[in-house]
Amino acid sequence: MKTAGPRAFEERDGRRARQYSYEREHVRLDPVLDAMVRANQEAASFFDAQPPSYRRIVSFWAMSAKREETRARRLARLIEVSALGARIYFLGPNRK
Repeated sequence: MKTAGPRAFEERDGRRARQYSYEREHVRLDPVLDAMVRANQEAASFFDAQPPSYRRIVSFWAMSAKREETRARRLARLIEVSALGARIYFLGPNRK
């Protein structure tokens, strides 16, 4: 390996490491957001029945928004769709 490779690895930005949802091992909803999901029994039971990979992705999606309004909108969408017994699909159109 050339000297530039190890040097670039040592100088990498640690804050940018593990930034994607699939790289995080234990992503969970914030306790406040989790309480909001638990307030809707249908949404909570559907969410709990989903595989850990789906829960991890949607939890990261809901909590990763920078603006509080966006987080609230995403959480409302998660609760609405989960209460209907459906999943949020990120690769296709989400029609209501």
